[in-house]
Amino acid sequence: MKKYYFVIPFLIVFLIISSSQITEAKNNTVQQTPFLEQLMTHSLKYEEVQKIKIENDSGQQRVFSINDGFQERVLRKVVHCLNDSSQVNGTIDVSIEKPSNKMTLKLTNGEVITVEPAYTCKVDNMQKTCTPKDGELIVSDNSQKIRLKSQSLYDWLLVGWRKELDGPTKEELIEKALYTRYLNELGPSYSDFFMCPKIRIEPIDGDPRRHIIFASALNYSGHHGGDFDRLTFSVKDSNLSKLQITKVKVDNHISQEESEKQCQAFD
Repeated sequence: MKKYYFVIPFLIVFLIISSSQITEAKNNTVQQTPFLEQLMTHSLKYEEVQKIKIENDSGQQRVFSINDGFQERVLRKVVHCLNDSSQVNGTIDVSIEKPSNKMTLKLTNGEVITVEPAYTCKVDNMQKTCTPKDGELIVSDNSQKIRLKSQSLYDWLLVGWRKELDGPTKEELIEKALYTRYLNELGPSYSDFFMCPKIRIEPIDGDPRRHIIFASALNYSGHHGGDFDRLTFSVKDSNLSKLQITKVKVDNHISQEESEKQCQAFD
């Protein structure tokens, strides 16, 4: 009988673990709120977009991925514009076979969303003529469509995406290098704060040899889930004395809007 006393508790533990795993699996398979529903409530999250592909009728195309730290900022920009858009009345079933520019968003839950310019079409003498409607877009999720107004996203879809840089500018590299120099002065306890570094430099009393630097950045661990924390500090940098760091502050769990402002200056 003793062996049964050992087996029964084991089976109970096994059933509890199995039940927990099943519950967790069910929770993981719960679908996200549909894209168009999030769009209408201005609650889209850029983290739910895996990649964006843009192509035009000339065969040019580009892909921006969430897995690339620099390209991620493009995803932030697009999602910001979508959240900032407004719905407009108008036909949403009018489209042309090959729009001038088309954007495809692939989401983490498998959804595929298309965004293209809205067109106004007229039929004259059995001939159909379509012209794009300035500032308006058609967003499609399978069979569902919404017509939106977003001048900034419309302009970006037509022209702006081709001007996006493949990497950081020289100015951004210098900014990052300077920020890293000052961050190292704070010690290892702040080493996680290196995402989206920003610095502002002001001369002291007009002397080009003496500056005060205002610096800020987000914590990298916030990128993997949860809210971001933001580090801010100031540095007195002078060739007449050593670096003097003051006003070191960490703001915990900043809002998504604040984190987006830290990482991207939107048009």
